[in-house]
Amino acid sequence: MARTRTKTKTRGAAAAANGANPLVREWQHVPKLVVFDLDFTLWLPEMYELYGAPFKKNATTGVVTDRSGEEVHFFPAVHAVLSILELDPQFMHETEVAAASKTTEPHWAKTCMRLMDVTLTPVDGNGAATKKSLQSIMDYEAIYPRNKRVHFEQLKEQSGVAYEDMLFFDNEYGNIVDVGKLGVVCAYCPQGLSDGSWLQGMEAFQKSKQGVS
Repeated sequence: MARTRTKTKTRGAAAAANGANPLVREWQHVPKLVVFDLDFTLWLPEMYELYGAPFKKNATTGVVTDRSGEEVHFFPAVHAVLSILELDPQFMHETEVAAASKTTEPHWAKTCMRLMDVTLTPVDGNGAATKKSLQSIMDYEAIYPRNKRVHFEQLKEQSGVAYEDMLFFDNEYGNIVDVGKLGVVCAYCPQGLSDGSWLQGMEAFQKSKQGVS
């Protein structure tokens, strides 16, 4: 059974005014597993567009580049969304996080996950930001060139979380359709993860739980 909480719709605006994470809300239901695609959902460019290893991380700026000097960047909302999943009390002890990618370059993707740092900011705006690698944030990984349904079968087996308690973000509509057939709540983000797509996904998750005891 999903946890129930009182939802306060105005909390996000108040948080933004106070310098806190503007995506913070109080939700009636939180997913037990949040799953993200990688290429053009969390970062850009996509792995197949790069020249490949060796990947390097600038010790001063933290920027990760491929062998040609091409930079790999997170979409801006990634930091705020993962800060919520890592630091918001609603999520931090209840929700696990996974990556599901059918990239044809899984070794490159895993290297980038290890090298790329996410800036985690306290959701109330108080305290210093910290950095963690994307890989260290992920509880599970399904990164290999197969249909996303295969990825989710693996994630379900590893996590023990039912499909209906998962929330999935992907920029490819075909993946949204395939995974949605399993009963997973899906959020389509064709321009990458954004503030809006995060909130849209969480609202869809609330609707999926209406009338469910």
